[in-house]
Amino acid sequence: MVTATSPPLNCETVKINLLPGQAGLLTDFDSPILAAIAGTGGGKTHLGYWWLHSRMETYLGNTWLMAEPTYNMLEKIILVSSDAQRPSLPEYLRRIGHNPRWISKEHLILGTDFGQIYFASADKPDSMQGAAVRGVWLDEPGQMSVLAFDTGRQRCAMQSGLILLTSTPYNLGWLKTEVSDRASPTTGIHVEHWRSIDRPGFPRDRYEAERRLLPPWRFAMMYDAQFDRPAGIIYAAFNESVCVID
Repeated sequence: MVTATSPPLNCETVKINLLPGQAGLLTDFDSPILAAIAGTGGGKTHLGYWWLHSRMETYLGNTWLMAEPTYNMLEKIILVSSDAQRPSLPEYLRRIGHNPRWISKEHLILGTDFGQIYFASADKPDSMQGAAVRGVWLDEPGQMSVLAFDTGRQRCAMQSGLILLTSTPYNLGWLKTEVSDRASPTTGIHVEHWRSIDRPGFPRDRYEAERRLLPPWRFAMMYDAQFDRPAGIIYAAFNESVCVID
């Protein structure tokens, strides 16, 4: 493993108070698949920034891939940020002293001293093909198809690469069955869950207001990061695995 470089002289020094789940994922350099499954506003995208930063400075000179569910989300979440507490990714890289150069035509950030980042839209997983990368960050993969997850692993397999997933639970799809339910040292999948309210500064009154407004299953997924199911169309207690037989 290549040791991280010393911070450039013109970078900002920032103290980061990590949530336990964030710390657990950032310090895990052994598991090939990491997943932060957290409530809305829980600091998942911030974690992605820190993960890219730490891995790119550890594995110098490599190429990385970052994808959002759509290009529209990529532009408004990563390339331009409306979050006052989180800058855009290019601005974040500038603040830590890495002087990135953004090439919009190729959807590419060139980090002049530690590597480069390709951007892709997961609504067209084939757009993620081509480059062999050291690691992949999929933001909000709960809105992506499993093909995006498969393609991400494929692109970094040659380099024994790394996968980071940062998402809120949106359904009981592949993020649950292929990642959360299979997390173990044997599979190499490390999953951390935390609620929106676990993030310091998340407004408690809004959290409680949403609890009152939303159906319990919806609140459990959106704010408590728990995989849950809506009530049955006719019977609230309907469970297909128990109630349906051959």
